[in-house]
Amino acid sequence: MKRNATESINEPSAKADNHAGMFSAVRDTRKRKIKGLWQRRGILYARMRVKEANGRSKDVRIPLVATTLDDAKVELEKLRTDRVAETIHLPGHRPKFSELVDEYKKSAVFLSKKIGTQKNESQSLNRWIEQVGGIRCDWIKADAITAFHDKRKDAGLSNRTINLDTVAFNNCMKYAVERKWITNRPKLAKLKEKKPTRRPLLSKGQIANLLENATVSKNAEQFRLYVRFLAATGAREKEALRVRKIDVDTTRGVLRIGGDGDTKSGLGRDIQFNATLRDLMTELMAALPDDTTFLFPSPQRGKADKPSKSFRESLRLVRIKAGLPWVGFHDLRHYFASACVMAGLDYMTTAKWLGHQDGGILVGKVYGHLNDAHQRSAAEKLTF
Repeated sequence: MKRNATESINEPSAKADNHAGMFSAVRDTRKRKIKGLWQRRGILYARMRVKEANGRSKDVRIPLVATTLDDAKVELEKLRTDRVAETIHLPGHRPKFSELVDEYKKSAVFLSKKIGTQKNESQSLNRWIEQVGGIRCDWIKADAITAFHDKRKDAGLSNRTINLDTVAFNNCMKYAVERKWITNRPKLAKLKEKKPTRRPLLSKGQIANLLENATVSKNAEQFRLYVRFLAATGAREKEALRVRKIDVDTTRGVLRIGGDGDTKSGLGRDIQFNATLRDLMTELMAALPDDTTFLFPSPQRGKADKPSKSFRESLRLVRIKAGLPWVGFHDLRHYFASACVMAGLDYMTTAKWLGHQDGGILVGKVYGHLNDAHQRSAAEKLTF
């Protein structure tokens, strides 16, 4: 519905009536033109010059909400102030990168990501804001991007870490394209990453060493159960912390990983009990207090029912005492996978337990050599 100016705003001139689509100047009660205010078809507009991405400026007319002369003057002054501060999105105007980030983080595409992904991406974007936050998104040039990469390299960050920041930047600029704030986003090539050196596989004896030296941790018993759980299930560090009592079906002998849907793939998976896992679950369930739903409840939970946040500090202390400074929780996942392969399990089953969606391709690629070595060793023991 069209808005009509009040009586305090002059009626369009006869010339404007003959050309209803034309703009006419707004005049005060003394018939003087009010600089910057125009009207057309009963709608008030602010007229001002706006700088474009190429550094030039042009006239634009912005429709106002105001319907009275006094309100129009206030709104016009506000637009002029915001224009100087470059905090408004006018026709031909584009948001600064910091403003773009704010808009992107409210978008459906960002909010649909897992909480952990949102947190990591936000941290990366905050680092970009430090570098280019005050620059309009359509003015960000290659030299600013190169400067960011150089700064991160000088700080000792790996190319892989810098590439994660680059992915976050690309996602944000892609959103700017979708909003039509920019036509083409900067093409950022990923830095070449070094292939990680193959970590040694954790042995059963080394795991026993970790368990034996767990006494240096304040929560030694819970830490031991957690390490044994990772080794017997192949669960990822964070996935294991969120497993609940209701995810354990002792009758059927099945453990549900990711029953809350918060996994890397967004899907839960079932792991059938093996003998070691069955004994562990019996011990673990018996040791749990009644006031928690989690297998690894937080020692500082108070009256709240929440899982432990992390066992990393305990691991740091334990592995130093055990003389295994290279060990991480993910090594226990590798231990589980290698044990499955060397036991002769098919790759598809192992992949399913690990939560891989490739039907066993990655398992075969990473651990296939173990299966070959295991089979060769078995063949050499065979005599007729």
